[in-house]
Parts: sequence; C-alpha cells; structure tokens
Amino acid sequence: MVVIDKVKREPAMMPSTLVKHDSLKTAWQRICRVHAMYARANNKKGVLIYGASGGGKSYVGKQYEALFPQQKIREKILRPVFRYRFKESKKQVDDILKLLIKALGTTPPKGKTEPGELDEQFCHLIEELGVELIILDEIQQVLPNTDGVTALNTLKYFCSLLDGLSASIVFIGSERAMRLLTFGQTDKTVDDNEQLSRRMMRSVKLERIEPRTDDWLECINWFIDKIRFPFLNYKDGPLLNRLYLAYMERSFSTLESLFLLEDMSDIQDKPKLIARLKDNYDIYGKAELNPFCSTDISDEEVNKLINRVFQTSH
Repeated sequence: MVVIDKVKREPAMMPSTLVKHDSLKTAWQRICRVHAMYARANNKKGVLIYGASGGGKSYVGKQYEALFPQQKIREKILRPVFRYRFKESKKQVDDILKLLIKALGTTPPKGKTEPGELDEQFCHLIEELGVELIILDEIQQVLPNTDGVTALNTLKYFCSLLDGLSASIVFIGSERAMRLLTFGQTDKTVDDNEQLSRRMMRSVKLERIEPRTDDWLECINWFIDKIRFPFLNYKDGPLLNRLYLAYMERSFSTLESLFLLEDMSDIQDKPKLIARLKDNYDIYGKAELNPFCSTDISDEEVNKLINRVFQTSH
C-alpha cells in the first residue's frame, strides 16, 4: 500500500474560468481555508455555501474540483477533491452513504448491513483515495423538512465526519440548506446536543448579480476580455439585457458556454458577436427561446423582462 503524506495545502488561485466577482471570491477563499484544514487531527471546520438558484454555487464547486483532477501514482488512483451532487432526496444516513460509496467507484453491500459497516467502508475509501476535500452539493436534498429524529441523526453524522474523517467538508445548497445550522432553533421537541454550527465557519451566501449595475457590466467584460473583444459599456444596453436573459438560465455556467467553449477569436464587430452568441446558445442553451435571436424575442420584450427583474431585486 502506498502511504500518502499529508501535506499543507496552499490557497488555490482562482482559475481563469471563474469570474472575479466579490461573492464568488469570498466563496472561493472559504473553500481554500476549509481544504487547508484537512490534515488537522482536531478542530477541523466545514463551511456552507448557499443561495438561490443561479448564484454560482455549483459553478464554484465544479471549478475548484477541476483544479485537483484524479491522478495515478505508482498504480494507485488518488482523488484529492471529491465532489458529489445529490440528485435525489435521501434522508437516512445509510442511504446517503450508499450514494457516496457508489460515486467513489465501489459497490456498497447489498441488503441489510451491520451497524457502522457503511461508515467504515466510506471512511476507508476516503483514506485509500487520498481525498482531502469533500464537496457535497445540493445538500438540502438530504435534509428532512422537519426537525425530527431523522434530521438529527443526519446532522450528528455530519458532525462525526467533521470530527474524525481524514478530509475536510464543504456543503453547498439552496437557502433551505441553512437548516444545517439552524436545526433545533424553531422546533424545541428535539434536543440537539451536537450542533453542526459549532463546527462550521461563517456561511457564504451567493446571490445573482443584478442587471444594469457596475457589477454586471464588469462581469460581462471579464468574459469579453477573454475573447479579446472591445469592452462593452452602458450604451450596449440591449445586448447586455439579452446576455442577462441568458444568464438567468444557469448563471455563470451559461456565460462560460457562450464565451469560452468555442473559438471566438475571429469576431471583429458587434453584429458578428451577437451572431456567434446566438449560435452558441443554440448549441449549449436549454430554453426554446434564444435570447440572441431578434425573431424569437424583440429588444422591447427583453427590456420589459429585465425591468421586471431589476424592480423585483429592489
């Protein structure tokens, strides 16, 4: 068996594919801090990154994972960062563990298991694969809606992982995921003696960038700079509005697919830029309506939609 030395992780630089927006920068720095604690024997802290859909939560987690790909050293596969996104609702600890064990490439025992058997297998895999950081995305999926015994058992298990696992943990989820830290505060029928909040750093809330703001213009010009096109300004309002309509679909993931996944080096003017954005949205977008197609939606209709978004945010 190969023995992997626990080395001190230095803070990872934000990748070029991640917008240098303040909220994302804070989330990134918090993930780095948690990761750097993985070798601690005690007083290890986790963190919750949460917010409404489209704020870039999953995007940050994916970009961080991408910096630490799987590697093979002397016939041994190492996986420094293990990110898992819960796609289905699971409430029992054993069911959660089975999902994680499968995601790590191993088949969990079938049928009824002995107490602690799945936990032992999971912890062994984390050690064997050299996992330093676990990113659990859509964590609200495994939280029951009420502060009952099942929820308490889940939170206690997360506490035990933070205390004893040879890896750090980042939790990512919707605003409902805040129940990780507020459990027992509203329903006093369950006694929570091991609050997860004591083992966590201050949470980071991500929100959508507001349209028609300096932050939005700076965000778009970050992508514009990547394709070596002249910066946009507020005179380009119709195009900025169409970009925002696209952004509302999958936030930064949408912008990445519009600007960074195809060769955009030959674009020399704004009509050609819009045409390419239309083509890229046809390839990577999800909605039937293409925001960059004037026959699908007019500037006036786009303007009304963005006005509604801007007024709602204020």
